[in-house]
Amino acid sequence: MNKSAKNSSDNIKSLHKSGLDLQQIGKHEEAISYFDRAIELDPDNAEFLYDKAVSLQMILRLDEAISHYDRVLRIEPENFAALINKGLCLSNPRMSRHEEALLCFEEALRIVPNDLGVLSLKGYSLDSLGRYREAIMCFDRVLEQHPNDLNISVNKGLALVHLGKYDEAVAYFDKVLEDEPENLLALEWKKEAIKLRDKELFF
Repeated sequence: MNKSAKNSSDNIKSLHKSGLDLQQIGKHEEAISYFDRAIELDPDNAEFLYDKAVSLQMILRLDEAISHYDRVLRIEPENFAALINKGLCLSNPRMSRHEEALLCFEEALRIVPNDLGVLSLKGYSLDSLGRYREAIMCFDRVLEQHPNDLNISVNKGLALVHLGKYDEAVAYFDKVLEDEPENLLALEWKKEAIKLRDKELFF
């Protein structure tokens, strides 16, 4: 490598590092400006594109973040983190593109089949799409390994409510409330499940 090329390489690395340092302290707009300069000099660098996408995601510039994750995935189709983060952007309430998010999580699971975090995310997407039985299958796989995961237990309870399985739902909410008596979601949905169950019994 000649001196000019080395200086250029060092400059690109310095720009990227400055962006990462700013990202670490939450200064994402400033970080993006450094990532942009690094990308101008090395436009097909998946790492630079990914790091910019993360900062865009953090400040909820979600369309731009997705676009950058797509660029990463064109370069590295099996980039596990990019797939997950793209899915998270798509499933954000501001976008609610759950079908597309589900595809991202399924592709991530093809790469790492038993990742419990991605299984949870797949379950949430299925639940959002009204595919409650499939969502419960994902939640059950997580609960097999982490039976005390309260968040997953609540979400399984919610899916059971949607399926009209009120007694089973109440049992899950009770399990959560044993460990976390002030869990508002479990408290409210337990009341709702009982109300819906009683309404069916009397009508």
